[in-house]
Amino acid sequence: SSGINAEYGVVIGDLLVGDMVRLNDVKGPKRKFLTDNKKDSILVSKMGEPAKYRVYDRSLFHVKYIMNLRLGEKKAVIRDSEFFANFEEGETRFKLADVDLRNVSNPTIDLIGKAISLYNGACSKRPAYASSRSRNLPLKYVGIVSNQRCEESYSKRRNKIKEPYEIFAYHATAKNNIRSIIQTNLDPSRKAVHGRAHGDGCYFSEHPEFSASYGQDCMIIFRLLLIEGEYTKVQPDRGGFCQQLVLKDAALFKPTFVLWFIDSPPEPEC
Repeated sequence: SSGINAEYGVVIGDLLVGDMVRLNDVKGPKRKFLTDNKKDSILVSKMGEPAKYRVYDRSLFHVKYIMNLRLGEKKAVIRDSEFFANFEEGETRFKLADVDLRNVSNPTIDLIGKAISLYNGACSKRPAYASSRSRNLPLKYVGIVSNQRCEESYSKRRNKIKEPYEIFAYHATAKNNIRSIIQTNLDPSRKAVHGRAHGDGCYFSEHPEFSASYGQDCMIIFRLLLIEGEYTKVQPDRGGFCQQLVLKDAALFKPTFVLWFIDSPPEPEC
């Protein structure tokens, strides 16, 4: 909600609320009141409103992201290879109904929040396309994928490139395929169930609503390394987002998140 009236940008970060006091209980200058009473933050929102806090100690806030609202639909280049903590091999799954997304003291929350924003936020950049498709299905679970073999082959290719360009893209499939994809990645040589209208390779989309038309139970978010001449674009829009991307080399993509839209997905196998 902080970005509603923002003209240039929004700062997102970790806030340590600590020992909190309500605004109605503050007497006199706020900064002095906090110091004298050994409090950390002030809850300034009214009852029933989204929580809003005020802090005066800069050590209680850590800036993590800056959203520049003047960049329009320019795609962000993913350069940070430290997105993921050390999870066990396979899929580590979280039921969203049990997750407190405000609890940034848990580093896993950043990853879950990223998966959610990739799924929900991506469509807002393409309103014309999104309005012509069905609405996104509500998320029930998010799985964080760890596959050391995929990571090694992907990193090997990435490290050979001076300025790598990476994006996240979507691939929907039947729920019974999730386990094998997590364990061995997609196979570009395997015969496709839906055919290969644009040649051999594995198909991804930058539109989650397009991928959803190929599977209603689940979807995988892949991280793609795009190297000129080694992928095919299908119907890119004015913002450069592609309806489909076709890659023939499995070392150029790796499963990163699993999105589940059903109440009882198959048990993950690590």
